[in-house]
Amino acid sequence: MLFSWSRRSLLTSMGASALSLALGSQVHAAGGAGKPKGAVILTFAGDISRTNRGASDPKRDGFMAFHEIEFKRAFSFDITMLEDFPITEIKCQPPQYSTPVTLQGPLLRDVLKALGAEGASIQTRALDGFPVDLTAEQIAAKDWILATRVDGKPFGIGDKGPVWMIHTPSAVKVPEEEEHGWPWALFYIEVKK
Repeated sequence: MLFSWSRRSLLTSMGASALSLALGSQVHAAGGAGKPKGAVILTFAGDISRTNRGASDPKRDGFMAFHEIEFKRAFSFDITMLEDFPITEIKCQPPQYSTPVTLQGPLLRDVLKALGAEGASIQTRALDGFPVDLTAEQIAAKDWILATRVDGKPFGIGDKGPVWMIHTPSAVKVPEEEEHGWPWALFYIEVKK
């Protein structure tokens, strides 16, 4: 086997309706529910139907303002909120690791579905401002994961974190050019329908 892939899914233990209920309670329309309790690590804005915060504020959202990011409404996640989704694991060896590691996080499509943004394209934004565009077709073609952990530990900023968007690699040892297609150090995703 070239790679190891597994998914701890609520589907097996609770059924599809329970998953839908769990996601529905996780991501609510703007109000008070579904707000981060810890540090925000990833914010979605743009064409989403579910939100948990209002417009960007240049004073409160200084880092967003630095990158000239503005939005009217958004959904912000802390690590616990992202990890409340079913978790997918991929075991592989990206070039900067000397041995295989296990990368863990929710599927991008599950998060987009919970935000009411199925079938959308996205533009990711890294901490250094680097953007990566993915079409709806590119998202549907792979099991993209919003990896929040490596070997069970949260990603540090210097270790491709806070979020590294990956998909199942073509081999255990990931070629450098394939890894460069995985946007890392993500803090913001703009959704476009």
